[in-house]
Amino acid sequence: MPRLLFVCHANIARSAAAEFLARERLGAGNDWQVSSAGVRALVGEDIDATIAQAVHGRGVQTPGHVARQVDASMLQNADLVLAFEGSHRSWMLSEWPRSVRNTFTIRSAAALLEHAPRRVAPLSYLASKKTPPGGDLDFADPYGRGPVVAQQAVAEIDALLDIILPGIDAVARPPRLRTD
Repeated sequence: MPRLLFVCHANIARSAAAEFLARERLGAGNDWQVSSAGVRALVGEDIDATIAQAVHGRGVQTPGHVARQVDASMLQNADLVLAFEGSHRSWMLSEWPRSVRNTFTIRSAAALLEHAPRRVAPLSYLASKKTPPGGDLDFADPYGRGPVVAQQAVAEIDALLDIILPGIDAVARPPRLRTD
């Protein structure tokens, strides 16, 4: 089962929202295990109420979120790690250097996949790319900045998932056999 891990600072806003949105988009029958964590997690906390409201506004529920700290085991087992800031990515690479081929900022991954050749295997394509020094594209933290900023952030996360998820979802599914 392939694993997708979203990582932000505290795991109560951006990464939690991305986890719920991605799960909803991939659907119950997908093969991906989607999770989230933080580099300085507020371990045990629920998703921020303002962020949760913004996610709910997109028709997605947020039951049972519990913030957790990212660790080397999570990084080792993930097929794709999407961080929200370059500093998060750098911290994770210092903890688990072998994750360099599958750890990107969410904006960088979307930018790479948006310009990927047609019919390319997305995970292999990303693994073949290196984020240039200073090339990480950060995603500002909406925490504590009010409902309008939360809604904008959740809408942007959703738009980035529009680019990223269709390709990776196809990776985990066997090709359909024609029945005609």
